[in-house]
Amino acid sequence: MSYTSIIFSSQKKKSRKKFESLLQIIDYKKGLKKVYLLRKLVVKVKFEQILNRIAVIDRDINELNKIKSQLPDDRPYSSGLQLIFDKQITNLLNERNIILDQKIPNPPAWLHTTKNGQAKYEVIQTIPAETEFTNTEPTDQDIMSFIKALPKTEVHLHLEACVNKQTLKQMFKNNGIKISEEEFEKHYTFHDLNGFIQLFLFIQSAVKSHKDFSYMIDSLAEYMRNDNIKYSEVFVAPTKFIQNGIDFEKMMDVIVKRIREIKQEDGTEINILVDVSRTFGQENAMNNLNRVLKLKHPEVIGIGLGGAEQMGPAKDFETVFKKAKEEGLRTVVHAGEDEGPISIWDSINYLKVERIGHGTSAIQDPDLVEYLRESQIPIEICLTSNVFTGKYVKKEENHPVRQYFDQGVYTCINTDDPEIFDVSLSYEYFKMYRFLNFSIEELIQLIKKGIYATFHQDKDAVWKKFETEILKIRKKHNL
Repeated sequence: MSYTSIIFSSQKKKSRKKFESLLQIIDYKKGLKKVYLLRKLVVKVKFEQILNRIAVIDRDINELNKIKSQLPDDRPYSSGLQLIFDKQITNLLNERNIILDQKIPNPPAWLHTTKNGQAKYEVIQTIPAETEFTNTEPTDQDIMSFIKALPKTEVHLHLEACVNKQTLKQMFKNNGIKISEEEFEKHYTFHDLNGFIQLFLFIQSAVKSHKDFSYMIDSLAEYMRNDNIKYSEVFVAPTKFIQNGIDFEKMMDVIVKRIREIKQEDGTEINILVDVSRTFGQENAMNNLNRVLKLKHPEVIGIGLGGAEQMGPAKDFETVFKKAKEEGLRTVVHAGEDEGPISIWDSINYLKVERIGHGTSAIQDPDLVEYLRESQIPIEICLTSNVFTGKYVKKEENHPVRQYFDQGVYTCINTDDPEIFDVSLSYEYFKMYRFLNFSIEELIQLIKKGIYATFHQDKDAVWKKFETEILKIRKKHNL
C-alpha cells in the first residue's frame, strides 16, 4: 500500500512509525481494506475503537446468519423470527457503514497530546492515480457499499410504508394526537401479517388534513435520496382517507405539488399509481378510477389493484381495468402474493395488466412461467416482504426470483414497505447477492431491468445516464 502523504499534528518519528504499523494492521483486517483504497480521503478516527467495534459487528452478523439458517421452514413462527433477524442484520450493516463514514475524534495518546491532555491529530492520505489494487475477495461490506452507491429505480412502493418514524411522530403532534413513546414503538413490534396490517392502519390514522400528504411525500423523497433511488412509482391508496373525510382532488393536488417541488430541487422523480383496491369491492374501485380520470396531473400515471388478494379476485375488476386502459392509464396488479397461479392468470387474461406485483406463486405453474418469459411482463419482486408474509417463501434462498431470472422471466427488485420492514432497496439487492448467488454483473442487469420496467417516458436516456455512473462506481470500488 502506498501513501504519498501522512501529516501529523506532531512530527515525532516514533509516532509516525507506530501509526504506519497500525495502518498495516488495519489494512490486514477483513472489511477495512476499502477504507484505504479511497483517494484523497481526510479522516479523523480512533482506530482501536473502529477495529474493536467492526470486529464485534462482523461476529454478530455471522452468528445471526447462522442461527437464522437453522430456523425450520414449516413453523408458523418462522417468518416472524426471520424478519427480526433481518432487521437486526440490517441495523448492524448500517452501523458499520456509519462507522466507516464518520470522522471519529480522540486518537491514541502516542500520536500527540495537548497540554490539557486531549489527543488530537489529522491524517491526510492520498493514493496515486496510477496505483493498481486487486480485490479478489470483496467482503459483504464492500458489496453493500457498492450497491448503495449505484443509481436505482423502484416501482413497487406504498406511500404509507415510506413514512419514517420521525415524520409520523410529527404528523401526530401537528394533528393534536397524543401518543406515548411506548405505545408508538409497540406498533412497530410485530411478528405476523395481522400486526403488519395494524401498523399500516396506525400510520393512516395520523393523517387528518391534506397537508399531511406533503410530509409523506417528503419522507418518501428522503428514503429515495438515502439509497440513491432516482425514480420511483408509488402506490397511493385513497379509499380509507376518503372515508375519513379527506377530499381526493385536494389530496392529489398537495401530493403532485410537492412532487414537482422535489424534482425541481434535486431531480428526484416520483410518479403516482392510485390503488383502486380490491378490498372494498368493484363499485368502490370504479369510483376511485373515475376520480383519477378527473385529474389533469401527468404525474398520476395509472392505477393498481392492491388489497386482500383472496377477498377480491382479479377477474371481478375487469370493467374497471378495461375503462382505465381505454383512457390511456397504465395498469398494474398485486397477484400471486397470497393466492396461487390462477390469480396471476386472471390478472393477465381479464385485466391485461402491464406489470405484476410479487408473482411469487407463478413458480408452481411451468406454463405460466413460460408465458411470462415469452410475454416479458415485468414481475415486481419484493423479497423481504414475501419472506415476511411467508405464504410461498420461508427463506430468502428459496425465493423463486433465482429461477425466474435464469429462465428469462422479466424481474425487477423492490422493497414494497421499506419503513415497516426496516429494509432498503440496496439491502434487497444485497440479499440477491448474499442468499441467491446473483453476481455483480447480474445485479447490474437487474438495475437495467428495473429502469425498463418503469413507465418512464424516456427509459433509454435514464439507462444511458445510469450506465455512465455505474462504470465510474465499479472502477472506484474495483468491482
